Amino acid sequence: MKAEPLAAALRAVQAAPEAPEMPAPRTLTVLMTPAGELFSQQIAHELAGYERLVLVCGHYEGIDERVREALIDRELSIGDYVLTGGELAAMVIVDAVARLVPGVIDAESVGEESHSGGLLEYPHYTRPAVWEGREVPAVLLSGHHGEVARWRRREQLRRTLERRPDLLASAELNPTDRSYLQTLGWAPKEPHELA
Repeated sequence: MKAEPLAAALRAVQAAPEAPEMPAPRTLTVLMTPAGELFSQQIAHELAGYERLVLVCGHYEGIDERVREALIDRELSIGDYVLTGGELAAMVIVDAVARLVPGVIDAESVGEESHSGGLLEYPHYTRPAVWEGREVPAVLLSGHHGEVARWRRREQLRRTLERRPDLLASAELNPTDRSYLQTLGWAPKEPHELA
């Protein structure tokens, strides 16, 4: 994308409000690029703290480097692959960030999702209690809230170990979690093994 029209568009969007009594919103200008920092749930939380996000979507070869240097605050990628343009990446970021804005989704629900605390979410079940011979775990039907919470935590740990063991290196784990993971065969990596 050419420097002059892109810079003019960005400056118009980034401009302070016309009403002098209104403070300028806390704004972050983000370029969608495969060369950017890998987008994560932690970054989604950071972005949700801004009053305004300006998402710049390059196309084909991206944007003029001088505009990137002068007007872009952060560069993000949604994965190690290349798209035709940044529009789909921007949609992913908008969805991930918007759901963290207070009032969009119940805060309690967001706290138990995958990547909250660095773990994957536990399995979910609906009615009926038996479907095609597959039963809902008995603990979930017990009505014992403490046992249900313990089962859910263990399932988060088990599922993360099975599917995304890389997440355990930075997950929020307590001694009980570590002990349970070790019964499943987990051997935590020493700091020198992570490099």
